[in-house]
Amino acid sequence: MRKYKPNSFATPGVNLGGWLVLEKWMTPSVFTETDATNEYELSQTETGIKRIQRHRQAFIQEDDTKWLSRAGVKLLRLPIGYWAIEDQPPYVSAKPQIDWLMDTAERHGLKVLLDLHAAPGAQNASDHSGSGNTNKVQWHKRANRQKTTQILLNIADEYGDHPALWGIELLNEPLVATWYRRWQLWRWTQKTSQKLRGKLPPRVRIVVSDCYQPAWWSGRIGNNTLDIHHYQCFSDKDNQATALAYHQKLLAQQSNKYRDYSRQQPLIIGEWSAALPPRIASSNAEFAHCQSQLAIPSNVDAWFYWSYKTENPGAWNFRDCYSKGWFNDTRPHAADQLNRQKRSRLI
Repeated sequence: MRKYKPNSFATPGVNLGGWLVLEKWMTPSVFTETDATNEYELSQTETGIKRIQRHRQAFIQEDDTKWLSRAGVKLLRLPIGYWAIEDQPPYVSAKPQIDWLMDTAERHGLKVLLDLHAAPGAQNASDHSGSGNTNKVQWHKRANRQKTTQILLNIADEYGDHPALWGIELLNEPLVATWYRRWQLWRWTQKTSQKLRGKLPPRVRIVVSDCYQPAWWSGRIGNNTLDIHHYQCFSDKDNQATALAYHQKLLAQQSNKYRDYSRQQPLIIGEWSAALPPRIASSNAEFAHCQSQLAIPSNVDAWFYWSYKTENPGAWNFRDCYSKGWFNDTRPHAADQLNRQKRSRLI
């Protein structure tokens, strides 16, 4: 089996979540005085399109990219919908914003991972997955799979040669509840990757979600990059834990697994956060959890915090956490300073 040698230092990145694919919990003000619970529903309200366009103009601006560059962030994972480069009613294209971000990122030394976060028919049951009906996952229908492949090829045609493009992620967190669905997704991944690779420069990565099943997907995606999402605040076991020690032990176990996976193919942590379950969460506990997790990315090529910012402070808001000193080691020259400190202790 082919062995892959991971980078010794993970490149820091953030997700630009809640911008071009809305999530109400991240930006509740966009939904005020409406009954809409997701972008699909909001797009069909009387003022929905205007609200969305105003939000797109205001939420991420050039000052944000300047700040991220100064903070030592190198990569941006940009969640986009299948309406990204052309209208897909009721959704409205976000191409002007993507064009702007790609050019702005290049100016400020940032690279972009374009992540198809919302697919035709919805690839999972979340409110951001491409359908207002969160009870039905219909991406696996042949027409939706074919449409998704074409959308990815269109994205490659549009941005494949852009200097700021770091990669294209095929799907975000697709749901595979049965072995047949998993096989179906795997075959689609193989075929779509081959078509994309024919359009993309070798430097541009093709990224594949682990579907929260990394042990199965690792080693089965060829030269593509595997995306693992690491959270410790959603499962029943995580929520039942009453001590930070449980999360530290779990983190250590997962770190060993990630090290093994990273030998099979390039690996990234596409989403992670310092958030902990409510019964444990506190500023001190989440700070400690954040510092512990920052040790894991040495096994991966890159990590992307979820998310750059939200309307409220807290563990989901990278900018807020950074301002508290939680990410001092991502600051420019921090690695050089850390190495000097280590050498001084040895003298």
